[in-house]
Amino acid sequence: MIKRLIFLILVLTTTTSWSQVTINGTVIFKEDKSTAPGINIVEKGTENGTVTDKDGAFKLTVEDPDATLVFSFIGVRTQEFELKGKREIFVTLKLDCNKDFFDSNEVHVYANSGVINNPVGGQIDVASPWIFLGVIKGSYAYQTNLEDNKMQTGQLELAHSISNCDFDIDFRWNYRQVNFDNNLDFSVNSFETDLNLRKVKLIAGYSRLDFTKIETADNKKLSGLSIGVGRYFNIPLHPTAILKVGLYKDKVEYQASIQGGHKRFLCFLKFYKLDSFNELSVGIGTGFGYRTKKGKG
Repeated sequence: MIKRLIFLILVLTTTTSWSQVTINGTVIFKEDKSTAPGINIVEKGTENGTVTDKDGAFKLTVEDPDATLVFSFIGVRTQEFELKGKREIFVTLKLDCNKDFFDSNEVHVYANSGVINNPVGGQIDVASPWIFLGVIKGSYAYQTNLEDNKMQTGQLELAHSISNCDFDIDFRWNYRQVNFDNNLDFSVNSFETDLNLRKVKLIAGYSRLDFTKIETADNKKLSGLSIGVGRYFNIPLHPTAILKVGLYKDKVEYQASIQGGHKRFLCFLKFYKLDSFNELSVGIGTGFGYRTKKGKG
């Protein structure tokens, strides 16, 4: 009787040990492919779990080789992973959709100078709180040589109007007007859409050019396509670089900018060219919030 009991215990112990499986895995964030330390991992339906180490790696022994593992952490989408007999797994997690729009509730003021033609100028940017449609932004800049030359730009934008974890979309009206050398007088109205994909911005739109060149009696009203691309860089001053081109029947409009800052210090470098007019502008400024709490989406 005792021998049979011992044999039964050995059989049960062996069967239990055979059903247990050790899972080795690595967890990373989808957005920047960085490792994900401190992620909670639990075998679904049990209290059996572990946490990823500083390299995003983990080891967990489960009762069922077909178990489902649940990955969770604050600020990260909870995700379930079915093992289906796998013992080595690689899991990618997405950040949660709760966003802080740090470009809301802000006023920016710049002193700027055109290096080529218009040495004196300034710029002001204003952003609203986040409302149910997004963040409304307005901007106006003016440069002159204190004589006949002047360049002014205006912009009205609805930012983050369509937004989720992977992208958001901005809609913008942009105005440029130039008087140059008592000869060139033109204005441009553009309607543009930005598709923001993490660190990359894709720009497309429609532009209307009203162009006058006095010495050649050249007066034209032209329609064209605006296309562009932008890139955010996670380096000091956190700059965003943007390049846009306006394509008309016989003219090309070029716009390029690098803009960034740190805390209350702001700066930009902008280039503009259309026909015989071109300008390189340098700006230095500061910004402040007009309420303490940032808007959230």
